[in-house]
Amino acid sequence: MNEKYMEYLIYVKEYLTRNHGIDSPNPRHPFRSRFQHTIRVLHWCFRLTEGMENVDKDALYTAAVFHDIGYMNRDNDRHAVRSGKAFHEYAVCCCMEEAFREKVERLIYAHSNKALLKKKDTSLELILLMEADLLDEEGAMGIVWDCMAMGNIHASSYGAAYYHIMENSNKEEPNPMVTEKARKFWEEKKRVAAEFADTLAEDLMIGSPYFDVP
Repeated sequence: MNEKYMEYLIYVKEYLTRNHGIDSPNPRHPFRSRFQHTIRVLHWCFRLTEGMENVDKDALYTAAVFHDIGYMNRDNDRHAVRSGKAFHEYAVCCCMEEAFREKVERLIYAHSNKALLKKKDTSLELILLMEADLLDEEGAMGIVWDCMAMGNIHASSYGAAYYHIMENSNKEEPNPMVTEKARKFWEEKKRVAAEFADTLAEDLMIGSPYFDVP
């Protein structure tokens, strides 16, 4: 455990709590915690950079901790801008080295623009931050999210949950990852979701003509 990142996390948790940014404003998703997401994104950064030498890990890990600090209970389309400004204030207060602070700020400001994953001049640190952000709540977690969300609207059948899973955690989509390790993680998550959906379809007898009894 790095004590510096722990200090950052404590500050982020207090900031999110103070600004009502931890809990999801979506009534379907009361189980989602912005702070827990932050911790998982940081861990994904650890996993993705294991064995890497050509990446500024400190800047990446710091950006991961602060990337969603700007969340509130409203207007979260602009959370990246608020997050960057919040980190700037914290970094100045802590007298962080200017070049490091500016690099982290750029990562935070840009992390929501996932189109940058396809740009050749996007920095490796930004690619890894965006990959870590996207990998969270996919695969097994995505299925749990779908089921909990359907429970919160009192879905009337298992079938309703199945079709929700098919439209969300198991929907067909291209692999958005860039680095080899992230691509493998993504494919594994999608495999888990697909196998679960196939098994659930068999258990529910999806497609049986007997369900069409008049």
